[in-house]
Amino acid sequence: MSLASLPIQETLDFELAAGRGPGTQRLWQPLSYRPHRRRLPEGADKFGMWLLGAAHRRLLSRRKLRGVADEVVRESDAMTTLSDRNLNRRIETVREAIVRGKHTHEVLVNAFAVVREVTRREIGLSLYPVQIMGGWAMMRNRCVEMATGEGKTITACLTAAVLGWNRRGVHVVTVNDYLAQRDAETTGPIYRRLGMDVAAIQDQTEPPERRAIYAGDVIYGADKQFIFDYLRDRLVSPLQPRVSGLLLEELSNTQGGTAKLWTTRVVQRGLYAAIVDEADSVLIDEGTTPAIIGVDTHEKNSSGEHYAVAAQLAKELHVGADFKIDWQRRRVEMTDTGLVKLETIADRLPAFWAGPRRREELVTQALTSLHLYLLDDHYIVREGDIHIVDVQTGRVLEGRQWQHGLHQAVQAKEGLEVTTGRQTMARVSYARFFQLYQHLAGMTGTAWEVRAELWASYRLSVVRVPTNQPVIRTQASDRVYIDIERKLQAAADCVAGHYAQDRPVLLGTRSIETSQRMSELMDERNVPHVILNAHHEEEEAQIIARAGKRAAITVATNMAGRGTDIKPEPKVVRGGGLVVIVTERHDEERVDRQFFGRTGRQGDPGHVEPFVSLDDPLIRTHGYTPLVRALGLHPALGRFGGHRLLWWWSQKRAGKKSRIIRDAVSRQDAWVDRSLHHATR
Repeated sequence: MSLASLPIQETLDFELAAGRGPGTQRLWQPLSYRPHRRRLPEGADKFGMWLLGAAHRRLLSRRKLRGVADEVVRESDAMTTLSDRNLNRRIETVREAIVRGKHTHEVLVNAFAVVREVTRREIGLSLYPVQIMGGWAMMRNRCVEMATGEGKTITACLTAAVLGWNRRGVHVVTVNDYLAQRDAETTGPIYRRLGMDVAAIQDQTEPPERRAIYAGDVIYGADKQFIFDYLRDRLVSPLQPRVSGLLLEELSNTQGGTAKLWTTRVVQRGLYAAIVDEADSVLIDEGTTPAIIGVDTHEKNSSGEHYAVAAQLAKELHVGADFKIDWQRRRVEMTDTGLVKLETIADRLPAFWAGPRRREELVTQALTSLHLYLLDDHYIVREGDIHIVDVQTGRVLEGRQWQHGLHQAVQAKEGLEVTTGRQTMARVSYARFFQLYQHLAGMTGTAWEVRAELWASYRLSVVRVPTNQPVIRTQASDRVYIDIERKLQAAADCVAGHYAQDRPVLLGTRSIETSQRMSELMDERNVPHVILNAHHEEEEAQIIARAGKRAAITVATNMAGRGTDIKPEPKVVRGGGLVVIVTERHDEERVDRQFFGRTGRQGDPGHVEPFVSLDDPLIRTHGYTPLVRALGLHPALGRFGGHRLLWWWSQKRAGKKSRIIRDAVSRQDAWVDRSLHHATR
């Protein structure tokens, strides 16, 4: 292969030399690898950085964005009388200006106006000023908070199209493959009219096809597709490629070499620009778990019988006396009494159990799997294996495994065949990966609560864009109950009442187990419903999309269908709109807001009713115990703000714990970077 057609990869970043005129010789110049986004240095003045982030947000105020949007609308409206031929000439003029690097205010206004007019002609949608505001903010490397249902998919087209004219590849990141395919098909006519290629990466996409898609201008895909393609490329490419190595490869190819060298196996051609949909979910929530590629033989583990014995031993130990559970840190610790008891039991076991450290580690993992990792909450059993469930979204995380023997301990607890653990071959955190993009922007319905972390991790300041229509959604006060069962019974009665009035209800649960229990309660009340545990993404989106019909009752995990609009029927709108009932508060308030936003979109009416209990996992794990007891003994305290204080306190503590975990992952990334730097010097 020639250097001119060499795939551009993050660890080997190439750019064209300065000459751009026709007949100018273009050379590929290797640039040194360095991340384009950095976290705060250790010991940095946090107040100073917070102040800098606040000042950065003010540079792009809502008033400035509104003025820009008005300019774009005026310019775009003037193009409505242009013939298709003249519009194509205008497109070519703007494209050439962008390619030459003229990103002045006037050029960008013209570019946005052209994209808006093309959108109107190709798919029949005329972008609202608030959508233009969002697109302009993302063009300026911001994370945009737009209310649910405001049309973020089309908003992203404005930024992606302008960046895509540079032909370096714009990655539009979604939360699953279905949404990536849907969005690529929806926006495809726009990009093609603008002279660009667009496609979506899917799980079944083979490497040659992936390479061809990445060579295009705009690429849609789930976050896992981009990050794991990056890791796979790292496995086959050198850490610090040299020009001499490239010339040798060039020479071997020209002399008939047949070896399949690394430049022919990588699929990505660089990390130029990313626009992240549901940015808080991808950039923040996913930051607690690094992406890892490991070797998995799927063979029977020779130590499987030891995990099985440990599972039996765990059932003989008693909480409090033999071991203690730290619910906040989700950790089990053996007591001295438990260690003595374990030693006594080990005397009648094979010699393998004579080692005190070995047996303590195995039994501790068995206790962790028994008490902290629950079926239909943290995982499900399907096709004879464990499948991890994301507790944030209720979705199955395909291909994920717990580490350090925990996955095998859960398999043994469920009586399944114990597989071998995976050997880590490549690893990167979500934060580290997205810091590598030269241009990074995001959009979501809930970013304000994590604005400080987005700025510290990605240098992304948050811009809040107003809604196109006033929000008239109503929200009832939290209904508080002593225990979970009473809460669920009351929620089921509430659903039955709305069903009798032909109002559609979206009933949100936090776990698969709770959704199944609510389904049983619906059956007891003869309420027809659809239960959705979000196992199949395409089916999930279709079910959620039908949730706005009359008397439609949908029982779903809290985040199921995120990214899919619920459009109420006209009769439903006249009757008060979709009713959203939540059966539990989430660990962070922004996730509650995301689910509440599933109703009352684009000025439609809607209603939200939260049901909570003093026995909810959030309260048990992070609640202030004296206040919980006081509210249980004296419910009247709730009228004086006791309940609001309790849930505020609990969500603050839960959010702090998540931030600590993400910081630990980032510190580990920094340690790996320093180690690799010293190893390759």
